Amino acid sequence: MDSVNETPTFDCRFLDESYFDQLLEKFLKAFSDYSLQFEFDATKFRNHINLNAIDLNRTVGCFDHGEMIGFSLNGFGTWDGKRTVYDAGTGVVPAMRRMGASVAMFEMMVPIFRSEGYEQFLLEVITGNEPAVNLYKKLGFEIQRELLFLEAPGRLEPDPEMNRDVEIRRISAEQLTAMTEGWDGNPSWQNSNDAIKRSEALKTILGAFLNGEPAGYIVFSNSLGRVAQFFVHRPFRQRGVGTRLLAEMEANTREGARMQVINIDSSMNRSVEFFEKRGFRRVLSQYEMVLPL
Repeated sequence: MDSVNETPTFDCRFLDESYFDQLLEKFLKAFSDYSLQFEFDATKFRNHINLNAIDLNRTVGCFDHGEMIGFSLNGFGTWDGKRTVYDAGTGVVPAMRRMGASVAMFEMMVPIFRSEGYEQFLLEVITGNEPAVNLYKKLGFEIQRELLFLEAPGRLEPDPEMNRDVEIRRISAEQLTAMTEGWDGNPSWQNSNDAIKRSEALKTILGAFLNGEPAGYIVFSNSLGRVAQFFVHRPFRQRGVGTRLLAEMEANTREGARMQVINIDSSMNRSVEFFEKRGFRRVLSQYEMVLPL
């Protein structure tokens, strides 16, 4: 009997460090038609793993007749006070999509993580990717908030509101922790304080000081010009501190790179308006979703 139309039976299992090169290859194939283009080489993929606290020994591979056709990169840590598994990228190669590979991976790993005491599964998915959003909803994930991706199309125009009396100093990730009190919202997993500490060597962290007092700060990637965190303390707002920080970021961003803000909470209206007023535009948005375990 012809079995061409039979549903594949997938082999899902945890991987290890020896799968690094294969994972990179499958990652690039799985996200080749993604809205955001990933230009990963081995070094950038390793940085992605470190940033998101991915454990390759707890990352899942999905195999069909011995060939990896899907994967789920899993990071581990604490989120909102709960032991959390973070999905740093679930993908299936184009030819094998909609055959149940993603479901098979979640059905394999969720009971294991639950039994190990993890309390929730966290991920982000592009809002326009309806098949993925619907899949995660069927798996029990719930939308928590919408996160925006903003980008400046070119160099920023000089801002007359910039306060040149603001002193800019480089600070460490440890010093940053003391400057976050009064946040208007919480950063995403990859922009959290823990993530910044893990990737500090690849970040520029600048503190702004006015009359000797800490007024705000900005954290961004050295080469890409991507904002991870940006904050001005309330008593110093409307005093040109934010524009001064943004100008310093532009001056320290690689020539030709487009300045970006990744995963800013859409409900932080004043922050979003600040960037849009200075030429940033909305490229896409993502849902942050959580599955209670």
